[in-house]
Amino acid sequence: GEGAVIMLRFGGKSCAPAGEPIDALVEVVKVVEEGWQSFGASRVTLGPAAVVRIVGTEIDVILNTNRTQTFEPDIFSNLGVDPSAKDLLLIKSTNHFFAGFAPIAAEILYLDAGAPYPSDPRRTDYRKLDRPIWPRVDDPWSAQAE
Repeated sequence: GEGAVIMLRFGGKSCAPAGEPIDALVEVVKVVEEGWQSFGASRVTLGPAAVVRIVGTEIDVILNTNRTQTFEPDIFSNLGVDPSAKDLLLIKSTNHFFAGFAPIAAEILYLDAGAPYPSDPRRTDYRKLDRPIWPRVDDPWSAQAE
């Protein structure tokens, strides 16, 4: 429950190339039966969720049951974390987060972890792609791209 300090293994569940789980001593900051975030006018449920802080740091981690992209800053505030009080927010999302976070971000940096979904289409091993796409070609609609 809230306030407990425990050893916890989290992450590393999607596939082996995505990396190993993290083992850390954490303090349980918040626990909710049904976390949620906004997606426009819709509500995306996270299932049971928690915020844990890695002991000895200011790093807060949101743990949620339902796998989902991150869409809006309220994923933090709904769980008691003030996103404006953080120097850095690390969002695990391809690009779904952009519209919600751009208004509050001084800068957005993209990180390519390499797997399981590379963020560079030039490196993606498309198996059924039958047409040119950007950025593999500069202008996929030009006659030369055919």
